[in-house]
Amino acid sequence: MSFMSRLRGAAAPVEPVAPAVPVEPVFDAAVLAVPRAVLAPAVLTMAADGHVAEAEMAMLQNLCAFSPLYARLPDGAVEHMIGDLLEDLKSRGADEVIGQTADVLTRNLCETAFCYAMRLAMVDGVLVHREKQALSEIAERLALPDAKVDQIIEVIAMMQRAG
Repeated sequence: MSFMSRLRGAAAPVEPVAPAVPVEPVFDAAVLAVPRAVLAPAVLTMAADGHVAEAEMAMLQNLCAFSPLYARLPDGAVEHMIGDLLEDLKSRGADEVIGQTADVLTRNLCETAFCYAMRLAMVDGVLVHREKQALSEIAERLALPDAKVDQIIEVIAMMQRAG
């Protein structure tokens, strides 16, 4: 049947389409290495107080949604990396995860990673002791200069202003 015939209303019988079978996405570790490393300090900070708040997860997903680093990743990749990092923190510990992060990231991306971590720590407007401790250890492990850390903290604090 021609296209014009279908437009005039003479429809051909429609064959049923089999329902789509959900396929688990496959995430390539090599492709995810740098984006995962940028997330690691934020996930560590998020877990520093012993639980992961819904607002923290939402903030981290929003940060990633607007970052070119995560723009071309497949759907579900960010959630996969966050879950994977939380498991790694439990099984391997923070020192090993952050050490691996420092080995993977450039200086600029170390700064970006610390920005993400600081932003997450401030999601509720208050820095608790464990978050401060985690941020201090992260900055040290990423070998960030004190002046750069202070600059990042000031900018994130400016973003939290309400008046």
